[in-house]
Amino acid sequence: MNQHAGALVLFSGGQDSATCLAWALDRFERVETIGFDYGQRHRIELECRTQVLQSLRERFPAWDAKLGEDRVLDLAVLGEISSSALTSQRAIEFDVNGLPNTFVPGRNLLFLTLAGALAYRRGLSVLVGGMCETDYSGYPDCRDDTLKAQQVTLSLGLDTRVVIETPLMWLDKAATWAMTERLGGDALVELIRLDTHSCYLGDRSRLHAWGYGCGGCPACSLRKAGWERYRPSNARPSHPIQRFALADAMPEPWKNGDGVTRTLATDRCVDTTIAAADSDWDWRISVADIETGGPFSPFEQVDRTLILLHGGPLILNRSGAPITLTDAGERISFEGEEAVDAQIAATTVQALNLMTRRGQVGSTVRVIHGAPLADPAQDNRASRPPDHHWASLTTLTTAATVAFVAFVVAGSYRIEWSAGYSAQKQFLILRAGEGIVLREASGIGLVSALEIDVDTPSLRSDSAVGSQPWLILITLESSHDSSATIAH
Repeated sequence: MNQHAGALVLFSGGQDSATCLAWALDRFERVETIGFDYGQRHRIELECRTQVLQSLRERFPAWDAKLGEDRVLDLAVLGEISSSALTSQRAIEFDVNGLPNTFVPGRNLLFLTLAGALAYRRGLSVLVGGMCETDYSGYPDCRDDTLKAQQVTLSLGLDTRVVIETPLMWLDKAATWAMTERLGGDALVELIRLDTHSCYLGDRSRLHAWGYGCGGCPACSLRKAGWERYRPSNARPSHPIQRFALADAMPEPWKNGDGVTRTLATDRCVDTTIAAADSDWDWRISVADIETGGPFSPFEQVDRTLILLHGGPLILNRSGAPITLTDAGERISFEGEEAVDAQIAATTVQALNLMTRRGQVGSTVRVIHGAPLADPAQDNRASRPPDHHWASLTTLTTAATVAFVAFVVAGSYRIEWSAGYSAQKQFLILRAGEGIVLREASGIGLVSALEIDVDTPSLRSDSAVGSQPWLILITLESSHDSSATIAH
């Protein structure tokens, strides 16, 4: 076998193996992948690996040409002979030997043996794995000595030179995130953050700054700690893409105690599951639950826009002049110092609250209502009324545009964009309560093209026929540069 011809990557769908896959694609002309279904408790990683492969092909065309065959082997027998918390519904804890009970004895040894046999048949002499003994759980089959011995065993047993590459062996998780950025820039960081899975409990319901997970298991703790060392929470974000979800945002009581708010996004790279100080942003987007009538709290040197989401009417009294927001999507703008008193008819009114620091950031808000959803069997893109179903926007690539935010209130949308000078398109599917922030990239401007479309029928199973999809688009621009414009 030619050791430079290509490599076989042990790819689980997790952060480490996905980073190693990118590492291999950056070095070899042909890269194949292998995964294992061993009855793991977090087998959702197998679904994630499919998404990661698809995203790599779509976002990195040069790597797409190198990606070869992918296989997933059935190793249910491994789960049958182990009593690990990783293969059964047991509480995660440490055993008397000092190892966490998530250790599956012989797992990596078996994985490498099978991968070696496949590589032999495929003419590949390099195996790539995400094993590491820096930031790790202490598993003995992740140690460098173990893998060197396995390399010798495979080479002798197959009577040919086998190399086991472990790019992360001496890297902690912060360095692993940094490697990701070096390999594929911000686009790869976001792909790893959003598409890969590490959580031992298989939790994909909670999105944190570092990705999806329960936030408390050993795998989540390592991933979170690495992210926080890599990108401190008070740092301005260098990556241009941030996905958020209302369900993950932490409820914060209003200053006056008459409701709660949930921060969705700010100009800082923050974990929205943690409350943000009022002074720690130049722009902030949140969802407010207005539970009782009464005066709004004042915000000095802040401009505000309130958009009704659910539960109207909402009556706002400004200097004795009432303004009523009745229908979803209606909005009002006012200065944060202004005395505004609210009255509600429903038990709770929900509104999106946009606040920008006056003199620092300006905003443009657009609400897009789609036509009622058709029966999926009868719906097709060609028959949709263009003005009701999709929007295509182009923004000027000026440094004045600091962020673009899309928040889906109802229905499901496909958001597609290309950023900066790159013509490479990216996309996300956003459902109700989810959104995305596209930020400026290295001062060269934000979005060169953006298209928003009601999602395909097959992915709209959670949206009732006849319901109306709609979303809110917000452009945020630096007030220091008056040349910034946006064309619709």
